[in-house]
Amino acid sequence: MSEKKKPAPQTPSEKGARANIFEPSEDLLKRLKTAVSKQGVKYYTPYTLAQELNIRISVARKLLREAEKRGIVKLYSGGRRAPVYIPAQ
Repeated sequence: MSEKKKPAPQTPSEKGARANIFEPSEDLLKRLKTAVSKQGVKYYTPYTLAQELNIRISVARKLLREAEKRGIVKLYSGGRRAPVYIPAQ
């Protein structure tokens, strides 16, 4: 019988590089803040933000949660599938 080969363990730098792709960065928060300050959009959902900033929906969801903690946006309607956020002002 043949043994299954386990993949080589990743180094911490490889794990970090891969994890950062799916985490919201300070740059994305600044881009969201400038978009909110323009007053062009009345509300944000993870889908609309992902389309606007060209990011994944999962990252947009995390970005909106972080922006709510920092007071950039405010949760208007919290649904499990599509929460709606409005500019906090």
